[in-house]
Amino acid sequence: MHIRNAVIDIADRFPDKTCLTCRDTAITFRQLKERTFRLCYTLNKLQVQRGDKILCYLPNTLEFVEIYLASLSLGIICVPVDPRIIGEELENIINDSDAQYIFTSGALASHIRNVKERLKHIEKLIFIDDAGDDDDISYKGLIDTTDEFIPDTLLDEEDESLFLYTSGSTGKPKGVILQYRHLDLFPESLQAIIPEYTTPDAVIACLLPMSHITGPIIVNTMLKIGCSVVIVDNLKPDYVWKIMERHRVTLFNNVPPIMQLLLSDPELNTYDLSSLKYISLMGMSVPKSLIEQCQKMLPHITVIQGYGLTETSPLLTLVPIEYASKKIGSVGIPVPGVKLKILDEFDQELPTGSPGEIAVKGPQVMKGYYKQPIETNMCIRNGWFYTGDLGKIDEDGFVYHLGRANDMVITGGLIVYPAEVEDILIRHQDIMEAAVIGLPDPKRGEVLATFIVKRPGSNLKYIDIIKYCRVSMADYKVPRMIMFVDALPMTGSGKVNKNLLLTTE
Repeated sequence: MHIRNAVIDIADRFPDKTCLTCRDTAITFRQLKERTFRLCYTLNKLQVQRGDKILCYLPNTLEFVEIYLASLSLGIICVPVDPRIIGEELENIINDSDAQYIFTSGALASHIRNVKERLKHIEKLIFIDDAGDDDDISYKGLIDTTDEFIPDTLLDEEDESLFLYTSGSTGKPKGVILQYRHLDLFPESLQAIIPEYTTPDAVIACLLPMSHITGPIIVNTMLKIGCSVVIVDNLKPDYVWKIMERHRVTLFNNVPPIMQLLLSDPELNTYDLSSLKYISLMGMSVPKSLIEQCQKMLPHITVIQGYGLTETSPLLTLVPIEYASKKIGSVGIPVPGVKLKILDEFDQELPTGSPGEIAVKGPQVMKGYYKQPIETNMCIRNGWFYTGDLGKIDEDGFVYHLGRANDMVITGGLIVYPAEVEDILIRHQDIMEAAVIGLPDPKRGEVLATFIVKRPGSNLKYIDIIKYCRVSMADYKVPRMIMFVDALPMTGSGKVNKNLLLTTE
């Protein structure tokens, strides 16, 4: 996708249509075009050049979209960073990215200033509000101009467009390199498999952090088809549902922990959600019980599952609408261009129904990890990307996600996939969330430990869970340790951070 051309084309098609809304502010496609190219003008005057990097350290805001579009229109690499990342981790990402400018806000200023003396390449901080110091740059000053610069940069589809940082198992951040050729793939995949999912009439709510791949793919979809996007900047359930009602949202993407939180709203049945047609649950294993709960509480809505990673820009599989109720638990079929297979520990392809590591090939796969050739070569081998996820394929060609390979537990010589135990646990009426991990054990190798978030008002006890598990699953799958916690630790993209479970109080 050539972002500059896409901005111009969509503004010509729908000049007066509202494209973005956040809180009480809304702008049209024409206004988005004007603001994007005004920002291009000032970035050009700052002599930020093609191939340079700018870092976007912001919550979900309208400005995020403008910065993303302006930088990619100029051939500048955009580096979004989760605003919840602070301290040494933030310092490492900024330095690793080689970014020269940071776009941020006053609420996050202290996190930048705490590490500023150790930043290697940063020339200026640019604040979207009025919180900057005298030597910082005001975003308002950049955008409040009548001058526009429409770049004539001839960008190649192989040019780098985005660095998206993921956490590595070693703790070192990994910058996923996406190119301009990747930008079309998400909206094209949706249109190919479920065309009714995205049309110009669609209103998409962006709940997940725009600093992850969610932001870019939703903006790309907006440019591709001319739909409207509502940016959600708070995940309090009643706030989210009121936004859905007010703006007549038709669909949104989500992950299981946040969906579980939204469904816990005791006033859910009081909102007018008649416009809402689809909810897509992606990014991790989705418990069948959660999908069934969605369908029970929101019976007019179709729940769609898919699967992908940041490294695959991100979509790999999707469930066609007509199979949504028939293949509950499946993450769907490969989207166009994707080849997918299930491998054993010797890289041999496994037969139908057998669990193993998911490996994929296709244009969706990233260029690599920035400045990490060893990590890149470890996961991309012979043209195949080894996901580190476990899965299986049924006789109809539908893929099932079984969790991360390093989550798999071997207890007493028997394999347990935590996702299937978690699915059973959250079927219990008093359990809101559950996470299962393996702990070392001298006799059995590993035993299962589960962390439980009880529903409000529940008096659930240890013995209640044990009794429930013994009648619901094989004995070797019954957790040997149960801990009740107020909340599960989450990654920036809303997934459970199992590496932090044992530090949860």
